[in-house]
Amino acid sequence: MKRWIALIALLGFSPACCFGGVIPWVSSDPDFVSVGKHRGYYIVPSDSGKWWRWGLARAPVAEPRMFTHGNGTDAIAIPFDTNGRVAFAPVYIYTIRPENEQRRRLEALVQGVTSQADVRQIFGRSTIQGRLRGYQVWYYGIQVYNPFEEFPDIHG
Repeated sequence: MKRWIALIALLGFSPACCFGGVIPWVSSDPDFVSVGKHRGYYIVPSDSGKWWRWGLARAPVAEPRMFTHGNGTDAIAIPFDTNGRVAFAPVYIYTIRPENEQRRRLEALVQGVTSQADVRQIFGRSTIQGRLRGYQVWYYGIQVYNPFEEFPDIHG
């Protein structure tokens, strides 16, 4: 009987090591950029759908298109715990290519240490805030431009 209880307890706690809150963390994930202990972020293309599966559908992502004259929006999602600290790796959702300035900003965030006030200093005021599985998530929209969508080549 004690073995069964121990096995059930072990199985009950095993997902905790594999999931970093909202976003499942896999050590070999090619989208994860590690910049040190408790520091890193996900960089995910907007067409991967991965960010939708993670529940980040509120992210203000818009592909640059001909109808918007090549303007679009990348997004950054930063999750916070109940203490107002960065809970786990933020997610950068890009449409064309990741911007280096935004990557440098994300590298400054330390999980469990960086507070909401620190995030406001780095990124400014959040445009969209939401809750996801018990975590507060701040979303930031980043304006991007693709000149090839403004004047597409007629000859292919």
